[in-house]
Amino acid sequence: MKILCIYGCGGMGREIADLTSSMDKWEKIIFIDDNIKKRLVDGFPVLTLVETLNQFNKSDLDFIVATGEPSSREFIHKRIENYDLNIVNVTYPGFNLSRLSSIDIGTIVHSGTIITVNVHVGKGCLINKHVVIGHDVIIGDFTVISPNVTIGGNTNIESNCFLGSGSIIKNGINIGKDSIIGMGAVVLEDVEANSVMAGNPAKLIRTNIDKRVFKK
Repeated sequence: MKILCIYGCGGMGREIADLTSSMDKWEKIIFIDDNIKKRLVDGFPVLTLVETLNQFNKSDLDFIVATGEPSSREFIHKRIENYDLNIVNVTYPGFNLSRLSSIDIGTIVHSGTIITVNVHVGKGCLINKHVVIGHDVIIGDFTVISPNVTIGGNTNIESNCFLGSGSIIKNGINIGKDSIIGMGAVVLEDVEANSVMAGNPAKLIRTNIDKRVFKK
């Protein structure tokens, strides 16, 4: 029996559960949460990772990480890898991927997204609804791209970045590791690592010292 283990039962996790419950790929869907508040969410059971491994055969389990925080995506992804568990991709209907492009494991791609030629998307990424990625783009591991983002060709986005909804990245730009691009920002110049950018044109508003998008 193949079981999809969705790591995180917040809004994103519930969206993935709703989508995948209509697929034929998995016979059972469960949420994984190491700080359990409820044992049932939207009709799906919630278990810790340890409980899951004690209850099911490892060979039956497929994992996907459901959080919008890049650093958390990396931490959880690596934890799953350390247990030698199978990590999968989840792609929504209506997603267009060029045959000349590639996506690594553990990535979620929503409907309406277009990935054109010679693009490489790293592992553990999240690409939300209606994103357009131009030719010859590299997306680093665990990067999160919000809805309606446009990325011009020949762009390099390093790992653990966050691109806010509606942002536009000019062609040929490099965005450094752990950077945050604000909602609606228009990026016209290279962005150094650990930068938080906002506005049109985008300007540095602070450094990402905590390496987090969402403050606790």
